[in-house]
Amino acid sequence: MANAKIGSQTSWSGNYVESITTTKQLEPGDSGKLFMIDSSTEYTINLPKLSADIAGWNCKMILKTAGSQKVSVVAYGLPAAGGAVAVSADAETVNFMDFEVDTGSAGSSQSSKDGFGVETAATVNDNWDIITDGTTWYVKAFVQHVEHSDIIDTD
Repeated sequence: MANAKIGSQTSWSGNYVESITTTKQLEPGDSGKLFMIDSSTEYTINLPKLSADIAGWNCKMILKTAGSQKVSVVAYGLPAAGGAVAVSADAETVNFMDFEVDTGSAGSSQSSKDGFGVETAATVNDNWDIITDGTTWYVKAFVQHVEHSDIIDTD
């Protein structure tokens, strides 16, 4: 199934709930969307290119369909494994914190990473809040177990 709008609007700005099942480049116009993630296949989601013009950009991702494949969410211009591949890539711009629902505590907090992964053990309803100030991405993960989500950084 291809990426598709589902349901009705999620906010005043007219953004929709959207299902993501394949590789996708998020755009400035995706701000405010709720993305339903399917981990039945392996793919990469790239965040929009950082700039002052997108300060305040935000979205929420929820695992709707748990599968056995990793979904990578990385900064603009980066491959699934992360790393600086080009001058125009937004490497080392993701600050990540995860909270484990089972214990109610923070699992980890890390800065200057390339992205995060929806890991193969992730369960339905694990979710990620993403926001930017235009220079850095801030991600809060709320997951059943900390193993369900982890940072991506190869350098």
